[in-house]
Amino acid sequence: MAQPVIHWFRRDLRLMDNIALHEAINSGQPVVPVFIFDDTLLKSRRVGAPRVKFMLNALHSLNDSLASYGARLVIRRGDPVKVLSALIEQTSASAVYFNADYSPYARKRDDAVIEALDVDMHAYDDALLLSPGSVLKDDGDPYRVFTPFKKTWNAIDKPERVETHFKKSVFANDLHKLTDGLPSLRDLGFDDTIDVPEASEQRAKALLGTFIEQDIKVYDETRNALVIDPFGKDRPAGTSYLSPYLRLGLLSPRQAYWAARDAYSRARNDDYKTSVATWVSELTWREFYMHILYHYPHVMQRDFVDTYESLKWADDNDLLQAWKDGKTGYPVVDAPMRQLKAIGWMPNRARMIVASFLTKDLLIYWKHGDIHFMQHLIDGDPAANNGGWQWAAGTGTDAQPYFRIFNPISQSEKYASPDYLRHWIPELANVPDKYIHAPWTMDEPPANYPAPIVDHKEAREATIAAFKAARGEG
Repeated sequence: MAQPVIHWFRRDLRLMDNIALHEAINSGQPVVPVFIFDDTLLKSRRVGAPRVKFMLNALHSLNDSLASYGARLVIRRGDPVKVLSALIEQTSASAVYFNADYSPYARKRDDAVIEALDVDMHAYDDALLLSPGSVLKDDGDPYRVFTPFKKTWNAIDKPERVETHFKKSVFANDLHKLTDGLPSLRDLGFDDTIDVPEASEQRAKALLGTFIEQDIKVYDETRNALVIDPFGKDRPAGTSYLSPYLRLGLLSPRQAYWAARDAYSRARNDDYKTSVATWVSELTWREFYMHILYHYPHVMQRDFVDTYESLKWADDNDLLQAWKDGKTGYPVVDAPMRQLKAIGWMPNRARMIVASFLTKDLLIYWKHGDIHFMQHLIDGDPAANNGGWQWAAGTGTDAQPYFRIFNPISQSEKYASPDYLRHWIPELANVPDKYIHAPWTMDEPPANYPAPIVDHKEAREATIAAFKAARGEG
């Protein structure tokens, strides 16, 4: 009888265009599909209930997809080394197949698994189009700035999607005897939380299809819009809203990239082509930040650059809590912060606005915001979230210069519709459009909405002075 092989699902919760699963099936051995709930991750302060709930729903969907081939997902919980060792002993598996992850913890975990298990280990690069180490400067060093990274990234051929032929015989028998079954959110130590969007490979494919056929042609002009709810029935134009699906691998980066390339080939005018290229550039940012995290893992704990080591960040829990609760008195900050807690997502432009406000207006260290986002975002990704926060704070790679500080009023006037602000801040329901972006300027401001917790002009001047002092310029 043929010895089975294990495919270890992690952030690749799909059957199609899954490189490690494809190779496991092509081995000709029966495949045991496995997912492990790792307590180290579950207990991390960077993990929150909304994303875990979305992941649980994705696992249910994956299990249903496997069931159509007479299989099921083997669910276990614990230390991956111990869990995989036990499964290998139970099944006599001869190999483990998995797709690489690039966070510091994932790399440490995978090294420990490879070292401990006495079977063949097959790791593949699936989460990115181009893996860390494949996009380097001429001298062999990694890029630290996005634009030259993007130029080199664009010049390298991208891998094609893999076509896997599924049938019942590719999976091992009696998998129901191996699984502990899917737990509930409470079983994993989390209270029930917000509703999350449908989490399935099929939904990801449908969203991508709709975006490519309808919305990508206007992406360049709609991507900064602050939309109320991208996951409802009336899906607004704006961005692709695929970030949660890319985060957990319900969609592969190859599927996204080649769909965009196809759209580009069919584009009828320069504006259309520009919009497609802009979206692909966003995929490139995703890859850039993951490369940065791989080559410079210290960014998870401290600033990418040491220029501002002496900067005196504010230590004010009341201001931090007001920001978290969406009670700063600035509608364009408060609406997205409330949206985040309500649906586990906020528009990318809003992420930049609220990050700038925390780090520049309140002068609070970016890591507080980074962790808060990771606890609430269903698309929270360690690399992209960290990179975005350090960009806003001016302490990261290719960062926003310290003296460029978003003005919350002008940002609101440019990107936030009155409907968006009133939806998430009902206290502003009766505020006229004329005052909606700065309600404190009314003769009689709404009594149940706070006045600004800081004066933006004064805060800007204080922040620039603090950064100059840290740079030795003041």
